[in-house]
Amino acid sequence: MSAETGTPRSPAGASRPHLRSITTQGWRRGFAPLLRKELGQWWGTRQWLVQAVTWLVLINGVVGMVMLTDPSEDPVTLFLLLGMLTTAIGVVVTTQGAIVGEKQRGTAAWLMSKPISRSSFLLSKLGGYATGFWALAVALPAVVYVVESLAITGSSPGVPLLAALALWALHVLVYLALVLALGTLFRSRGPVAAVGVGTILAGQFFGGMVPLPVVTVLPWILPDLASAVAHGDAVPVSIPVVVAANLTTVVVATGVGIWRLTRQEL
Repeated sequence: MSAETGTPRSPAGASRPHLRSITTQGWRRGFAPLLRKELGQWWGTRQWLVQAVTWLVLINGVVGMVMLTDPSEDPVTLFLLLGMLTTAIGVVVTTQGAIVGEKQRGTAAWLMSKPISRSSFLLSKLGGYATGFWALAVALPAVVYVVESLAITGSSPGVPLLAALALWALHVLVYLALVLALGTLFRSRGPVAAVGVGTILAGQFFGGMVPLPVVTVLPWILPDLASAVAHGDAVPVSIPVVVAANLTTVVVATGVGIWRLTRQEL
């Protein structure tokens, strides 16, 4: 019967089984649906295909050409150093508008009016983008690189490459957390991109001039460390200390971003 006959209406959402009420409280309120939204933007659209093709061309295309034309070049080192540099820049280019864009369009303010926490807003983006980059910019090129190496040189990198890939994943996470935090501090993409790319280039040009105890706590050391680990070489620093320091950087950057979101009007 219709509502006009006097039959009471069902509670909102009762006839829509795809709608779910948010029952989680505290800092995790709304995290699950926001994470699904972020993952959907990666895997529910063509973005995953664009990202996959981009990284395969930029990383595996270049490494494959070098292996074919210059057998004296160390392919493992080239793969790791090139891959970690390009993905760091790719993180900045791709995510510079992740927070800023939503603030400019007003979607951030609209989301914050819903029963979700601001920490969930930021953490869902960190989780969504990290998952996408780890899968398409780190894991996929690594698999293709192993196939390339077998096909061209007849050998493949050993198990230490897995440890190097873990350092690569951490490298991506550090710059991702940095860019997202910058997005909460600025209202336009320009400063976010400038600081992000500037940090990467500073590591490329000045990383060797920084005292070892200082560079140990920065992501700048991770590419060289990954290369050494992949070759089984001795390293001048403690890997657990480097990992712990960079994870602390991720936590601090994320904390700053959440703190900033809770103290500004979106």
